[in-house]
Amino acid sequence: MLKRILSLAALLVLALNYQAWSQENESSLIRAKVKHGSLMLGGNLNGSYFITSSELNNTGEKVDGRRINFQLQGKNGYFIREDLVVGLDVSILHQSTKRTAVGSEFEPSRETFMLAGPFIRYYLLNGVFGEFTALGGLHNFNDVNRKYKSLAGSVGVGYAHFINEKFSLEPVLSLRYFRKVDRDGRSYQEIGPMVGFGLQVYLLRKKSHVIKQGL
Repeated sequence: MLKRILSLAALLVLALNYQAWSQENESSLIRAKVKHGSLMLGGNLNGSYFITSSELNNTGEKVDGRRINFQLQGKNGYFIREDLVVGLDVSILHQSTKRTAVGSEFEPSRETFMLAGPFIRYYLLNGVFGEFTALGGLHNFNDVNRKYKSLAGSVGVGYAHFINEKFSLEPVLSLRYFRKVDRDGRSYQEIGPMVGFGLQVYLLRKKSHVIKQGL
């Protein structure tokens, strides 16, 4: 009887060791924040404040100002490999500017642009991610008589806090570049920090995890 008990205990220990080894081996094969094949849907709301200087006006004189930017971004992407997503960023950028020149002050101006372009993002296991975005646009909805070609780009770092398997809250700090050019070739450009907050939905994440386990 004692021998049977010892034998059963030995088999149980072996089984537990094998299961633990299997789980450890599995975790070493699947060490990713988000699995290959997952989809990312969502967006960010960003804001920034700049002190500006521009010669993009009718007189060509230097004008100083203070500008507030609000940017609503729609970000949709596909994970081409574990933790690496590429996708499309479609943004609406709204700018409010108060300008002053030597001896004069201008009425506050507002401009709205639609921008679109690719982005790429990579996640670390702790949820921190790095991101690069490049955007281009043509439209100024507030003044139909003046059209600009606009370019924007940003490099940022953020943190994905997963509240469950599919949803994450994501604060982001980025360095942003923006440039617009009118028909006469005169340009305005700015560079500076932008703070944002995003909500992302990750679809097929569990399914891709199961597929990876099957491999």
